Amino acid sequence: MKTLFHTLVIMLGISSLSGQVLNTSNEQVQVALSNAQVEGSPLANFFQKRTPMMDILNALVKDDDGIVRHYVGAEVGSAYANDDFQPGQVFYNDEKLGDVHYRLNAYNDEIELKKTALDEEKPLALIKNEEVKMVTENGEIVFRTFLDDKNKSNEGYLYVLDEGEKYILYKRLYKKFSEPKPAANSMVSPIPSRFTDYVAYYYQEKEGNQIVEIPLKTNKFLKEFYVDNSKVLKEFMKSNDLDLENETDLVKILQFIAD
Repeated sequence: MKTLFHTLVIMLGISSLSGQVLNTSNEQVQVALSNAQVEGSPLANFFQKRTPMMDILNALVKDDDGIVRHYVGAEVGSAYANDDFQPGQVFYNDEKLGDVHYRLNAYNDEIELKKTALDEEKPLALIKNEEVKMVTENGEIVFRTFLDDKNKSNEGYLYVLDEGEKYILYKRLYKKFSEPKPAANSMVSPIPSRFTDYVAYYYQEKEGNQIVEIPLKTNKFLKEFYVDNSKVLKEFMKSNDLDLENETDLVKILQFIAD
C-alpha cells in the first residue's frame, strides 16, 4: 500500500493536480513505482517523513487556481447540492484517508473540501479519480463515466442509491445557469439569473462496466430493460402506486425486475 501512496503523490505532482484519472499502466507510473521500492531511494526517504494517509489525501486535493468557474451571484438558486459544508470521509478504494467537510458544486461537478466547517478556511477541490469516493450521511459519492439519454459519454459525480444483486442504481444531481433577461417592456417583469436543478438516474449491471441513464417514460423503460412480461411489471407498479420518477419507487422496481 505504501508504494501506491508514493506513486499517487508523484504522479499527481507531475500533472500539477490536473484532475486526470491515475493510469497505472503508464510508463512514468511504473518507473515511479519501481523507484519507490528501492531501499535508500530519495523518494522513499522523502516519504518516511510523512504520514502516508495524509500524503495521499493532500495529493488528492488541488488548490484554487484563481479561475472563476461558476456564477456566485445568481439571484435564484445555488450552484451547490449542499450549500453548507457537511461532514464526510474520503476513501481510496476501501482505504479511509481522512475525515473532512465537503460540499458538492453541482454546476462545476466538483467536490470542495475543508478540514473544518469554518468560514475562514479556504476550500480545496477533490481530484477526480474513479478510485476515490466520498462517504457521507447521504450515501457514497463516486466519480464515474456514464452514458446519457442520447448515448453520449460523460463523466461526473454520482450518488450510489442502491446496490442489489443484479444492478447498481445511481443518481446524478446537476445544475444549469440561466443569464438574467431585462424586461422587454414596462408590462412584464425582468427574468432573474438562476440555477435550475436537474436529477437523472443511471444503472449498471453488476457483471458489466457500462453505466447508462434510465429512461423515466414507461415504454422506453421497458425497452431498456428488455422486460419479457411487461404486463406483470405494469401491474406491479400500478398495484403498488409506484412512480419511475420517485427514487424510492425506482429502487423497488429494479429490485422487482432483478428478482
